[in-house]
Amino acid sequence: METENIIRHSKRESGVALMLAVLLLITVSGLALSTMQTVASDGTVAGFQNQEQMAFYAAEAGIALARDVVRKMGGRDEVPNYPADYPNEANPIMLSDPSEFATGQQPAFFVDPNVAIPIGWIEDGAPCTEGCNMTLGGQKYNHTKWVINVIGESPSGDQKRIEVVATRLLAQGF
Repeated sequence: METENIIRHSKRESGVALMLAVLLLITVSGLALSTMQTVASDGTVAGFQNQEQMAFYAAEAGIALARDVVRKMGGRDEVPNYPADYPNEANPIMLSDPSEFATGQQPAFFVDPNVAIPIGWIEDGAPCTEGCNMTLGGQKYNHTKWVINVIGESPSGDQKRIEVVATRLLAQGF
């Protein structure tokens, strides 16, 4: 009788072990799928952030070129010609070789079309009074403030707008 109980008891335990193994396998598979989904979505988010960063860097390159344009302007009333002196939306400056991107599109920048004067003089800074001599050849000079509005665009079409106030020395009284 005792042998019969042992055989029946072991048969019941083997069914429970199989059931526990299947449940454990399902749980581990669920965790693996969840981890794979998290990794995939993290990659997508990183891609979006990369595109935004690319647009921002393109806008920064545009600011550098715009500051150079401001340095070459002769007076406060000058405004660059678009796209001759600085690129407009229809003629953006591309920052790389099209072969570096799968779609052939590349980061670019141009002036902000939503602003009346994207690059222009806004005001003179305060005159230098103590501890500085801003005179050259009898002519006094002053810092002038210029606004620059640029848009950078990534290959995917993400855009970043940057507005900067740059300074430049110009003669007073003009």
